[in-house]
Amino acid sequence: MIRQAILLVGGRGTRMWPLTDTVPKGLLPVAGVPFIELQFRLLAEVGVEEVILAIGTSHESAWRTYAEGTTSPVVHLAVEQSKLDTAGPLVAVRDQLDDRFLVLNGDVVLEGSLGQFVEDAPDLPAVLSLVGVEDTSAYGVVVTNDLGKVERFIEKPPPGTAPTNAVNAGMYLMSRSVFDAYDEGALSFEQTVFPSLVEQGLLGGVKIDGVWLDIGTPPLYLQTHRDVAAGNSRLVNMEPAHHGIGANVAGDLDGNWNFIGPGAVVEEGARVRESIVLAGATIRSGSVVEDSIVGWNAVVENARISDTTVIGAGAVVGEGCELTAAVRIGPGSSLSARSVTFEPPS
Repeated sequence: MIRQAILLVGGRGTRMWPLTDTVPKGLLPVAGVPFIELQFRLLAEVGVEEVILAIGTSHESAWRTYAEGTTSPVVHLAVEQSKLDTAGPLVAVRDQLDDRFLVLNGDVVLEGSLGQFVEDAPDLPAVLSLVGVEDTSAYGVVVTNDLGKVERFIEKPPPGTAPTNAVNAGMYLMSRSVFDAYDEGALSFEQTVFPSLVEQGLLGGVKIDGVWLDIGTPPLYLQTHRDVAAGNSRLVNMEPAHHGIGANVAGDLDGNWNFIGPGAVVEEGARVRESIVLAGATIRSGSVVEDSIVGWNAVVENARISDTTVIGAGAVVGEGCELTAAVRIGPGSSLSARSVTFEPPS
């Protein structure tokens, strides 16, 4: 069993802006549950009792508030005063690390058997979790030998051209000794630590099966809700047309799933299709929201929103506006009536 884990949550979450303007990406809700709690649930399966969150200064206050209200696991914060890349945060806290611990990236969780991963891990200082993908062109492929040692990485090979479809799943089993060779400061797993370990024959890889939940971009955030609604997650459940407690839905919820957060309102005559409407938001009568995300306390006034559009917290989208093509509306913004449209008035 593993007692300790490090979660790398120090990024600004720019790919998920405007939702991450004040809320760190790891606290974005999935079916009403902060994403980090899905990681906690997975870690609990192998006995993790203590988690160190490697955070940046941009969301320090939000993380401190969250940590203070969390009792299981015990949460400690390690604040990066300057950018330390992916491995630098571990060098900064190595005196606090157990001899053996887990490392997880902050915006993905692979719902495979973490216990099996730990059990199958070869006796090496660092072991990567690997998952098979259909399209290798978007990832770095990890080639291992019969003993589970990583032999090389192949960056984004076209489908069918690589000897394996295994890619890094963002979860590592590591020994503290890995970081003895490095001084404090910026340090990259991908560019420095892992290639050095491969050269020394000290990096392993274990392929595991499971649903990969990813909230790194708006399309992935929507896809994660789609997977959860389909019953593919064992860490969180959601009815296909889910209402949060206290949501007021008089309008139509179409498609195979929706998530309507607590206190949100979908008025009669409005239609929401396969979208996320976060807590306190209001979708007025006549509005259509499709394949998009409406932030906390935002208001959509008889407007049309589609194609992975993201509305920031507290924003107002005026009557007659049409938003599409993954446009993002900043928090607190106000679009006046018909200020954004693809058709002139008749």
